[in-house]
Amino acid sequence: MAPNDKSKEYNMFVEEKKDQSNDEKINKDELDAETKLWSELPVDAWKQSVLNEDSIFHDLYLDTRRRLVEACKEHNYDVIIEVGCGTGEVIAHVADAGVPRIGVDINETFVKHCRSAYKDQADLTFHVGDASKLDDWWEESGLAQTYEAPLLVCPNNTIMIMPAQIREEVLEKMRVVAGEAGRCLVTYWNGTMFAHGVMGYYKKNSDLCGDFDLTSDHINWEDATIETKTSYKSEWLKADDIVRWASSLMLEVELVEAQMEETPEIDHVAEVGIGIYLWVKGKPVEPSATSSARDYYDSKDAQTFYSTVWGPSTTHIGRYDLIEADPKLAALPLREKIRHAQLLDEKSLKDNIIDAFGEVKVRCLDMGCGYGGLLRSMASDDMLWSGIGVDISGKMVDSARTLTSQEAKLSQDVKSRLVFHRESYMHTCAPDEGMDVCVSLDAFLHVGPGQHDNVLQEAWRVLRPGGRLIFTDIVARPDAPPEAKELYERIGLQSFATVPGYFEKARKYGFGELSFEDHSENVSKHYGYVHEVLQQLWADGEIDISPEFKERMSEGLLKWRDLAPSCLQWGILSMRKLDYASSDEESSQ
Repeated sequence: MAPNDKSKEYNMFVEEKKDQSNDEKINKDELDAETKLWSELPVDAWKQSVLNEDSIFHDLYLDTRRRLVEACKEHNYDVIIEVGCGTGEVIAHVADAGVPRIGVDINETFVKHCRSAYKDQADLTFHVGDASKLDDWWEESGLAQTYEAPLLVCPNNTIMIMPAQIREEVLEKMRVVAGEAGRCLVTYWNGTMFAHGVMGYYKKNSDLCGDFDLTSDHINWEDATIETKTSYKSEWLKADDIVRWASSLMLEVELVEAQMEETPEIDHVAEVGIGIYLWVKGKPVEPSATSSARDYYDSKDAQTFYSTVWGPSTTHIGRYDLIEADPKLAALPLREKIRHAQLLDEKSLKDNIIDAFGEVKVRCLDMGCGYGGLLRSMASDDMLWSGIGVDISGKMVDSARTLTSQEAKLSQDVKSRLVFHRESYMHTCAPDEGMDVCVSLDAFLHVGPGQHDNVLQEAWRVLRPGGRLIFTDIVARPDAPPEAKELYERIGLQSFATVPGYFEKARKYGFGELSFEDHSENVSKHYGYVHEVLQQLWADGEIDISPEFKERMSEGLLKWRDLAPSCLQWGILSMRKLDYASSDEESSQ
């Protein structure tokens, strides 16, 4: 496929994202330096920069305060906690909320200032605390036993001044403290107005951030980042960036209408003037299926199990029917048979792509890429113009990047066109209509059929007209017996999808040419073989996993082996993005 202007633009986008991924790797010394800088910031420098009525953030402060007060009046929140309270310009001005207020900041000077400046206010206290250890402070202070429905706020881009390595952790801790009955608000400075911020704020407040010039040594206009001569750093995100980041943490947020006066109850992102609001619920006691999947795949035991038994590049079901049809492959040791079967499954999916697109190169999004093996295989076969792999497992994404950089079969030019991001495949960084094909290998299973609308909508968004979604997945047989419940409940789901269910949703979103290649006979064999290899490796002391994980895994593998023939289907589903809603009937091959 010859590159047009859109593909050139997309390649530039890929390079920018790759650079951003590398830039995110902050070493410990840099992290400590950032924390030290922020913890020693003078009171007057910060306070005067935001208090003045001519400050570009003045209206944002007023609006943030208003929303906090209204939230408390409309709900049963029993305390407001400001994380990174600075000089108290938010928490000290929401007394009308009618609930106790608590400010927390790592800067002792700020906290001392607040205690003195607002000592006459009732029900207002300030504490020195590390935002990345907020839950520990909450428990140790005894406040967790006092309040049941906290409203937490981290306002005015404070989270983006924090070291990049702890931002996810800070939001996680906020959600833990909020609990099931509470809510969290994080406000950002709007990346679409970064130039206004540079000239209207940073240039006017050198006491705050230090000197800088407008060269690329200090300002990156495209990425909306600043780093001054004193190592002060900040980044301004756009609304879409925040939605993607939240989605990568398995938080399903909606981008709502800009400049809304009211605050929707849903988890959402909203642009309001120079600010962007992220509202998310507190963390429930019981995790969701998708967040459980992320935590599971990021665990040491799971990483060891998959890389040792399944292989360092693949984590999906294999085509054992093709193995058995080849006497040479059928004679392989069981562990090698598992890995070759997975490669044959990838070949089958690649053949589907070639059938659809011929010999031209494609732009591909792998939705749930794992270790990135499929994209590397496609690149080795000269099938890719460019590729993006996304996965919610940070450890798998890290491995995908490392394995790609070490792949001897790929030129540096080809490697540069493969990028991997820790993102949910339900909300990716891929541009609108920027992909020719979306692929996935047994990944959609983990979010359950209730989320497959979001999966298909995202595929529709990123595919060009005529592009295809081609994927394998484990689904329930339409006539599955009640015992299927034992399988889906093991992975935190309420049900499995079905092929007709996928097709019904696909038509709704404008996909046609629907087909399903049924290779269900491989499911039981796959899990049975994996169980045998696990047992042998454990007996020989060749796999370093905990006894508890091994026993749970063994039990699960046997259930999948034994129930698959009566309960499950598996194969390749394919669909084409049309310019109109389709009424095509599904087909089986």
